[in-house]
Amino acid sequence: MYLLNEMKNMVNVFFPKFCPLCGKILKDGESVCHECKTKIPPIPYRERMSGKWSFDAFYYRAPYKGTMGELVKAYKFTPRPQLAEFLAEEFFEIFRRFPPPSDFVLTYVPPTFKSLKEKGFDHMKKLTKALSKKSGMPFYTLLEVEKQRGYQVGLSEKKRRELVRSKYAVVREELYKTWGKIILVDDVFTTGATVNECAKILKLNGASRVLVYTLCRSHPI
Repeated sequence: MYLLNEMKNMVNVFFPKFCPLCGKILKDGESVCHECKTKIPPIPYRERMSGKWSFDAFYYRAPYKGTMGELVKAYKFTPRPQLAEFLAEEFFEIFRRFPPPSDFVLTYVPPTFKSLKEKGFDHMKKLTKALSKKSGMPFYTLLEVEKQRGYQVGLSEKKRRELVRSKYAVVREELYKTWGKIILVDDVFTTGATVNECAKILKLNGASRVLVYTLCRSHPI
């Protein structure tokens, strides 16, 4: 044990890890420095949803602007898989504030092949599996990309909805292992087009309830 700790100390000296937000050298076991972590705002109250949605409820950790938004961007657009555990902790904070029913299972919005190739790993799968381990809730891969489409960044709500239409399919053999009560996890809620399409597909294939939890919300619902 002593030798292991000494080796870890040497690695930290010669190959230090840095905070993805401020660049400060991290202490052992940290993914984000303490100062940056304290800048994450408290969880907002649940907002009323207007309009017709295929999911039954929506919760988020923080606005996309600010500290949480920068963390999500760092995890989503740069090779920082080590942030999965930290962001799973932040997701778990939403569970503390708005506890999901015990008979629900976790799933996530899957990436396109292009996105997966660029990142080198499935960032939402890794995060959701970490959340499953922390929460004790079962994890299933219930969705897959059926039609490879382009990026939604910068598109209007109408264009986003057109882009995600028929994009996803359900992994039926996995869905049938559940009670059809699903928590759908994603990183950012912008117009809601993606999670709404996923919830619709899940319900068309037998899911009874779909709750959406995201780390950030970009625009009011």
